Amino acid sequence: MKILVASVAGLEGFAAPDRLFGFALKKHVVRLLLAMGPLACSSAPRINGTNKGALSASLDANQATDEPLAPMSAGTMSVISLRDALGRSFRPLHPELPDGPRIAVLRGDPEQGPSFTLFRYGPDYTGSGRLHTHSAGYQSWLIEGAMKHWGPEGDQESAPVLAPGSYWSQPAGELHADNCVAEQCTAYVVFDGPIDADFPDAH
Repeated sequence: MKILVASVAGLEGFAAPDRLFGFALKKHVVRLLLAMGPLACSSAPRINGTNKGALSASLDANQATDEPLAPMSAGTMSVISLRDALGRSFRPLHPELPDGPRIAVLRGDPEQGPSFTLFRYGPDYTGSGRLHTHSAGYQSWLIEGAMKHWGPEGDQESAPVLAPGSYWSQPAGELHADNCVAEQCTAYVVFDGPIDADFPDAH
């Protein structure tokens, strides 16, 4: 079983991949993006040498939108600010589970194939802490809150707390579990195929 988890605290020496979220990137660019994790949760970052206060305040000019991104095939550049990502409208991933994960689709169709989405979780959301599998692999990058992600050999108590900027990848068909251990958690999630879940304990 291979689950890659990269926390902000463990970035030193991280072997940056050639591709992240389906995009080919230079390794030094990926390392730069990963290193920006602590900035996302800094209470008083310095921008252009000047203290601008909270990072969220520096993004006030960016208006949140629910518009999806243009398809990659369109050849159009897409930019999402942190404010835009956190301010989008989310719907239940499964309508019959309103207290489960919520989702905002940025690109693709999560019911039919690969997708680029935002997931939002509350603490102890429906399905949290239960081992399950997906028929498609996925990658996730946390941008808000604090989460835990572990495999069948681990448990929630021993799993490390992942802060904003942390990343994990989950192979298809492999047992794993997650939980949000903050008031609210939000993450970019890229699935290689339709989003589904199978819980062995429900059989």
